[in-house]
Amino acid sequence: MEDKKLKIGFNAFDSEVLNDTSEFRLPFGCNPDFVWCHSDPSERNGLADCDKARALAEKFKELGCDFIVNFEFQNFAPETYSANGYDWSNAPDGTHRLRLYEDYVKAFCSCGNLIGIAYDEFEHVIINRNISLWLGSKGKINKPAFRQADTKDALVQGKELENDLKEYAGKVKEWGSPSFSGEHVFPVLYHLFARCGIIPNFKSQKESVSNIQFAIAAGAALQYGTPLYNCVDMWHKLTYPGHSAEEMYNNLKFAYYAGVNRVYVEAESALVNKEKNALNDAGLRYEKFCKEYKGKERNYDVSDYRPEIGIIRYDDSYWGQNLIWARGLFGNKKIHPDSRSKEWLKILHTVTRGDCYIKGPTWNRIEPHSLTPHRSFITMNSLAVFDDNVTKETLSSLKLCFLTGLRISEETLDAVASLVRENGLVAVCPERFAPAEIRSKIHGSYCEIKDGKGCWIVTGKFTSSKLAKRIEPFLGNRNEIRLTFADNREIRLKIDEKGEKIDVI
Repeated sequence: MEDKKLKIGFNAFDSEVLNDTSEFRLPFGCNPDFVWCHSDPSERNGLADCDKARALAEKFKELGCDFIVNFEFQNFAPETYSANGYDWSNAPDGTHRLRLYEDYVKAFCSCGNLIGIAYDEFEHVIINRNISLWLGSKGKINKPAFRQADTKDALVQGKELENDLKEYAGKVKEWGSPSFSGEHVFPVLYHLFARCGIIPNFKSQKESVSNIQFAIAAGAALQYGTPLYNCVDMWHKLTYPGHSAEEMYNNLKFAYYAGVNRVYVEAESALVNKEKNALNDAGLRYEKFCKEYKGKERNYDVSDYRPEIGIIRYDDSYWGQNLIWARGLFGNKKIHPDSRSKEWLKILHTVTRGDCYIKGPTWNRIEPHSLTPHRSFITMNSLAVFDDNVTKETLSSLKLCFLTGLRISEETLDAVASLVRENGLVAVCPERFAPAEIRSKIHGSYCEIKDGKGCWIVTGKFTSSKLAKRIEPFLGNRNEIRLTFADNREIRLKIDEKGEKIDVI
């Protein structure tokens, strides 16, 4: 695990670093800790791929800066070849994804300043079957990122994807990269990535609710012992920059107080007025944040998060997708979401006092809700989302817990039952996840059953007024984010009316 000071960076492009060496600089009064650098292996500057990778590492060494190299070109290019004919994105089995090779990865490692390799919007290309290629080809190219099983069972496809991701990420690290990370547009696959050695990296701002993205990604990082990254993305739908300097500053501030390990702004171009060769309003706010928080002591991070409300679910990749988004789970057209897949979104709605949209914490859906003003922050009280294999130790701080989704392991169900009896946990679940001795006592559509120090609430209606009233004492104050950490540390953040600004209480 990285040290507990927040590391601050920004997103740049290799062309800015290598093609414009006389002009590129780290353009801030307080230089960032790292640069998240978009790279394209096609031949530029007359350099072959490995030579260019070494040159990039050398340039950052000269600048005294660590870097993460990020790849996005493959998400848009049907075919990408090197001069020697190497295909960077099309695998022999008909899948389409970034295809790195050993010498190329080692070239980035040559100066000892590479933090890791990142796959831009990795979960997006998986669950939406390379939708940018599909749109760009007017529906002619429809290739999955990984093999699709001949099944209608999400659990089967999930296991296939897990095996492929472990092999894929494992190779990158075997070739020398210190780490491998994704970059999540949608609030899914954090736990699967973390289980496969891929660092969770949530986009804040953009089209999602920042602190809900955090709650999901933080649950994955906490459960699997990984760092947590955060991309403060200045895009909003098709507008860039689509967020104000003030909103960006407050998302950076949230990353500090929430225990994020690395945060960066996408991208440098949103921060600089290139015509005037000066920082614009967003750049000045970024500079202000760096001066206030770079190197600032913080004796906790995400590994110390101790949530009080937990949602446990098998992540089948359902986030509320509709219309143009691929509706097949894990990108498999044969696997469709059912009511179990959708339960967790109703739970998010309930535990945020109705602030989280009932069909998902994002403006990516194509419907009237997407026309409402974007908010980065909503009511949330010490929330984390875990997957179906979470252990008792990780859950031990919970006071309120929800069981939902397609599957929960026997070990996790036993852990929850033990915490109900021993710790006084309140567990809310549909009948299918209730212990046998509890099921025998169920009557009606809502039933509360004492069990040791705690109790079970068995219901299939997660948005009922009766449930909301019962759990109200657990939900914290409206328009406030409360985060709890080890050693009884509590962070309370007041949210302004527009949901763009937070103040420490």
